[in-house]
Amino acid sequence: TSSGEDVVSEYLGQNQHLAQWVDTLRGYCESNKQWIARREFILRNMEAFPTIQPGVPSSSLDRLVSLSMVWANHVFLGLMDKIKDMGEGIVVQDVPTRKTTKDLIEACNHLSIIYTHFN
Repeated sequence: TSSGEDVVSEYLGQNQHLAQWVDTLRGYCESNKQWIARREFILRNMEAFPTIQPGVPSSSLDRLVSLSMVWANHVFLGLMDKIKDMGEGIVVQDVPTRKTTKDLIEACNHLSIIYTHFN
């Protein structure tokens, strides 16, 4: 196991309510390896979304979960290259320039909405 995984497991062992809540975010088709990595991503990045409260649905939680899925799909499935290939030849007028973290988060959230729509 990685040291990051050990730290997360120890932290969740001391915070059972958080452990139970974060486990509700696991996808039914995720392997243990994928879930452990995505769970760590979620927990490490929760502070970037200060309005998230465990057990309370929110748009901030939706964004973080979406970003974690995009990250996991990129790491485990290499989907970013596949998405680029699938979009090749599509011309979009006035494409916005993504320069900030907020813009990136919004773009990833949009991808998650599309992903959810087609699955």
